[in-house]
Amino acid sequence: MKRLAVLLTGKTSLAIVVVLSIALGFSLAYNLNRPVINSAQASSPEVKIEDFKTIFADVVQKTAPSVVSIKSEKVIDAPSTQGFGDLFGMPFDEGQPMPKGGGKQRQTGTGTGVIVRSDGYILTNDHVVGGADRVTVMLSDGREFKGVVTRDPRTDLALVKIDAKDLPVAGFTDSDQVRAGEWCIAMGGPFGLKNTVTVGVVSALRKQTDPDMPLPYPEVIQTDASINPGNSGGPLVNLDGKVMGINGAIISPTGSSAGIGFAIPANTAKFVMQRLISKGKVTRAYLGVYPRDITPLLAKQLGVDKGALVESVEKDGPADKAGLRVKDVITKIDGKQIDSAVDLRHTVEVMEPSDTVKVTIVRDKHDKVIDVKLAELPSEEVENPQEQADKQLGLSVQPLTADTIKELKIPEGTKGVVIRDVDTGSEAERSGIRQGDVITEVNDTPITSVASFLKEIRKLKSGDTAVLVVQRGDRTTILELTKD
Repeated sequence: MKRLAVLLTGKTSLAIVVVLSIALGFSLAYNLNRPVINSAQASSPEVKIEDFKTIFADVVQKTAPSVVSIKSEKVIDAPSTQGFGDLFGMPFDEGQPMPKGGGKQRQTGTGTGVIVRSDGYILTNDHVVGGADRVTVMLSDGREFKGVVTRDPRTDLALVKIDAKDLPVAGFTDSDQVRAGEWCIAMGGPFGLKNTVTVGVVSALRKQTDPDMPLPYPEVIQTDASINPGNSGGPLVNLDGKVMGINGAIISPTGSSAGIGFAIPANTAKFVMQRLISKGKVTRAYLGVYPRDITPLLAKQLGVDKGALVESVEKDGPADKAGLRVKDVITKIDGKQIDSAVDLRHTVEVMEPSDTVKVTIVRDKHDKVIDVKLAELPSEEVENPQEQADKQLGLSVQPLTADTIKELKIPEGTKGVVIRDVDTGSEAERSGIRQGDVITEVNDTPITSVASFLKEIRKLKSGDTAVLVVQRGDRTTILELTKD
């Protein structure tokens, strides 16, 4: 009996420790997000343990009216086993059975959105509404509206406009100030269950720097708040009820939440929203270089700790005309510090295409400032280049990096694009193209980037044949590829 009593006491002590730990955690969360008070106020204890019970409920009550459900519909010519709308892989409803001999079929899918302007502008994911024939928005009060869509496939964001006024609006936080470990709430309609909230923390802030660990977007807020099919386009909010990001994708072996979800940062969403509202499309400036991050070894060789290394320069592009070269390291744009390739892209694309900027570079271990007049990123490049290649040729490509050159054991200094995948039964497969091949020329035109490859491919008409120079290991091969 004495032994049993000790076990019970141990469990009771553990329970007390757990309760105190939870209380301490909520106390810290509360105090980090409460207004600063003066010493006179501090001397009078106003915070009660009961307040912790409603922290998340208060945020939800404040933000929920701005969260909407979105239904997308599309008529297709044949049945599909995969929906056109949700990155999470949630299939659209099968709709009506296909009539014998073929015919039309209606597919539907659901997602989430967040109201960002009181006159009817709603932000969501492009994969929720892009390509839909009809979009219906359901407000939290039960009203339904037909929506008109403007898209930005590059960021997987879209705006849906409905004919309504005086709507409740969600505000944005500065996502550059978001920190790992912050509390966050994911809001939306997973699996069609409307008005669902899940709680977690910001697990990490990530940028796409490792090609072997691909992210769904160049910059993401990672969270362990449960995100599932149907959450796409919904807000990830902080304890002030401000939008930190737009939920967009997960990593999961099952297709359901495994504790690794991703949101598009609020600052990216704000930029896209403002451009879509003011111009109807997102115009971006571009520099005309392919940048990469600097490894510790390169930093030592180049004499710089941080920056964006110029790996290739687009012929006749803004950088080329201004005199930028391969191996230059871009460290500043108009005085703003550039620490990585993602920093460079993000800094440049939000500028006006007609801007002339001062680009600070390190060349031969010496600083140099070059004036570059930016240009507008061609609209066709806004779409995913790999998807473009897939549609046209049955293959997907990716940039050629120094690490890839070593891995594929091809000559140093080779320029081109790497074949990432080849569709079974496609013209690309029939022509002899293999995964890991490096395309260096298309019809006598040198290929230096994904953009230059796509530029040459877009010149081809149905039935045209392109002559490709392919580097395969230590030998060069000539292949003929006919566009269907």
